[in-house]
Amino acid sequence: MTQPYKIFFSHGGEDTYIVEHFLRPKVEASGAKVFVDSGKIKYGDDFREIILRELKKSHELLILLTKSSLTRPWVLAELGASIITDKRIVAVRYGPSESELQELGILSLLGTKSLMMLDDFDKYLKELECRVGENNHG
Repeated sequence: MTQPYKIFFSHGGEDTYIVEHFLRPKVEASGAKVFVDSGKIKYGDDFREIILRELKKSHELLILLTKSSLTRPWVLAELGASIITDKRIVAVRYGPSESELQELGILSLLGTKSLMMLDDFDKYLKELECRVGENNHG
């Protein structure tokens, strides 16, 4: 049986509302299974072990790049782990300019991966629906 197409959604804590109420439901509507750490990890759980396990099980990393997320070490660690494991990385820019991302080295980390604005999220969803369909039928 085919495993569901899994998305690991990386974001900063201050971005949880937009992720949980606007972006995640749209991604799930594409048929993908989404892991977002908010609400999933309880006090006393091994945060690092859960994050690494879920990242390993995912097909792609969806990373929301905001002024908040760029200050979070785990967001950068998740990006680095995805680069090393050759996962598809979809970076969504919401707030910081491309020059700010360049200054922080984020564009260098992304390499040739495309960087999209939040305004283009619907285009991503259409592409994601195709990947989910291919995963489920092939």
